[in-house]
Amino acid sequence: MGLPELIESPIKGGTIHKYELTGGKRKFLRFIGCYLGRCNFYKNIEDAFDYIKNLEEVQNIQEN
Repeated sequence: MGLPELIESPIKGGTIHKYELTGGKRKFLRFIGCYLGRCNFYKNIEDAFDYIKNLEEVQNIQEN
């Protein structure tokens, strides 16, 4: 099992990494979406992008 690989760093912050996990005899590709220290695993990259987008929107609302 290797380290997470950075695949995207949106302009407003946050990162998307891909990570291969091993479970038993299978390998699973997961995506990690991180924004301001909050990170979650997702099965597809679109969900990871949505997570970052939602956290950015919440952050903007709190600043206003």
